[in-house]
Amino acid sequence: MNRSIYKTSIFILLVVTSLFAEEGTKLIAWKPIPDANGYQIQIKEKSGKLVLDKKINTPYHSIEELPSGIYVVRTAPLNLFKKPAVWSNWKDLEIIISEPPQIVKEVEKPIILPKTESNQEKIISPVTIQGEHFLDATKVDLSKKDVQLPIVSKEVKSSERIELKVDTTDAKSGPYDLTVTNPYQKPKVVKNFVQVEEQKTDSNLDPKLSTKDNLEEIKKNERVKSNLDHTDQSSKSIDTAKQNSIPKSQDPSNIPTKQSTNVATNKQKITLPKGKPFRDYSYEEMLVFLETDVAVNCKNTKIPALTLSECHKTYVILNFSSEDNQSVFEFYKLVSENETNRISAYRYFSNHCDPKFRPAMERMELQWKNRTNLDPEERQSLAEELPKFRACTR
Repeated sequence: MNRSIYKTSIFILLVVTSLFAEEGTKLIAWKPIPDANGYQIQIKEKSGKLVLDKKINTPYHSIEELPSGIYVVRTAPLNLFKKPAVWSNWKDLEIIISEPPQIVKEVEKPIILPKTESNQEKIISPVTIQGEHFLDATKVDLSKKDVQLPIVSKEVKSSERIELKVDTTDAKSGPYDLTVTNPYQKPKVVKNFVQVEEQKTDSNLDPKLSTKDNLEEIKKNERVKSNLDHTDQSSKSIDTAKQNSIPKSQDPSNIPTKQSTNVATNKQKITLPKGKPFRDYSYEEMLVFLETDVAVNCKNTKIPALTLSECHKTYVILNFSSEDNQSVFEFYKLVSENETNRISAYRYFSNHCDPKFRPAMERMELQWKNRTNLDPEERQSLAEELPKFRACTR
């Protein structure tokens, strides 16, 4: 047998370097070598341990007995004496178990993604997919009919969690379906997984702020409109001369409502605790943290610096490297002026409540006490999510 035939053919032996299990047998295969009298296959673990060394008659072999992992493999055609004529180079072999992906949808309603009000701004929204059997090779798609949401990045954190960054800048409003596909498996589709919505604006806000970033800016102090209204009504019923004679401690204008005291005054007395987990902060401490944790080099937003990964002129990319980061960001949404953001945060904290995030609990309880000031949709959402949050145990 001509040895040169083996040399010219040996370089096209391996045609499979990643194998995915489905209903059937896991095989490694290569192109047949003319005039070969069988083949020899060797497989090693990355440590160098030889786990398979076998002579066979076919240009393929079952590796069903090998567990998932990274290996190296080589093969050789056999000559008339059943000896290896020439070995191929060692090549990487990855064995992956590909199973149908499963999706865990924590809430009945879709995840709300904000839409920009200006074509000159970009909005990059984080989306978390939770489930089972996720792989690096898993494909993810967010679409409706023939329209797809651009996915800026996809990171498979584990077999149970995928983190996406989605560009909703030019997206059409409405629901989008999630499609998750593993190699050689049927796609898993979740209808109406996310919904793109225009950001709601407050008619009382400065017109200059009508165009917002991914999230609206948080006002430095809590809204105390109800306090001021109460004070104004009380002031009108008091004669000016009498009012001047009333001790300051009894002046109705100095009596706070149940909703909030003067936050700015309280903040001056609050010192942020060192080494204390964010989840154990008080509501007031977290408000102070938000005002002190400002990204100096990112002037186009007041999103907490802790949660920023990258800052660009027209958009930011968030950093959810830890659960603390995301919880701080969700608290930022919880106290924002945007109703959609607050509703989204209610859902987040009721579903991520082990351990409980104390400042969020205190804020939601405060909102519930003053629920008559909320729109019906937000009041309904709070009524559904707060009991779940309360019932969750650490």
